Amino acid sequence: MIVKNVLLAIVAATLALAGSPAGSGKWTEVSPSFRVQECAGGKASGDTFTLPKSPNGSTSGAGCSNGHLRAERRYVNDYTSGVHQFGGEFKITSLTGTHISLKQTHGVDITYFMLAVKSNGDIYSIGDGKTIASGVAKVGDTVRINTIHDANKKTYSVYVNGKESYTDNNAPIDTFYDKFGAYTANSGSGAITVTWSDIQFWTQ
Repeated sequence: MIVKNVLLAIVAATLALAGSPAGSGKWTEVSPSFRVQECAGGKASGDTFTLPKSPNGSTSGAGCSNGHLRAERRYVNDYTSGVHQFGGEFKITSLTGTHISLKQTHGVDITYFMLAVKSNGDIYSIGDGKTIASGVAKVGDTVRINTIHDANKKTYSVYVNGKESYTDNNAPIDTFYDKFGAYTANSGSGAITVTWSDIQFWTQ
């Protein structure tokens, strides 16, 4: 009975973590629409995003002018002020590539934050190269990601599995929006298959 109760408590805690915003304060859930972006051979099928090893040379489609592999959702939640939070879980089912971004907080005029994964399971920030969490995103692992962007205070935080793991206290000024899926950054290559789930957005 004790073991059963412990297991039930663990399950309940996991469910609470998956569906709850990170950080403090009162959050209001919102449901922005999105557009799917597929570039150079990248494919988005529901919540699963797949990149082949190499791009096919196509540069047609939204966000495809640079010819990089891309399979992402571009959310239409553009903002210049306020506090905005993204939450979701990803699981990589195969990975042979490198320098692949899974989550972006993108600016209209600048490329801001890109969360990427290494083959050893490390999650890192492409912009500054900082490791965000070590060894948590190996093939088959489920990882919870929350990002909080206070555009007024110019702060940005990343939570990994409920723990604040990265902060930027000097975020730039721009019009921002959220993207997730899979995208090869400069010098990156495929292949990867990743599934995202439990996607939520909140504002304050």
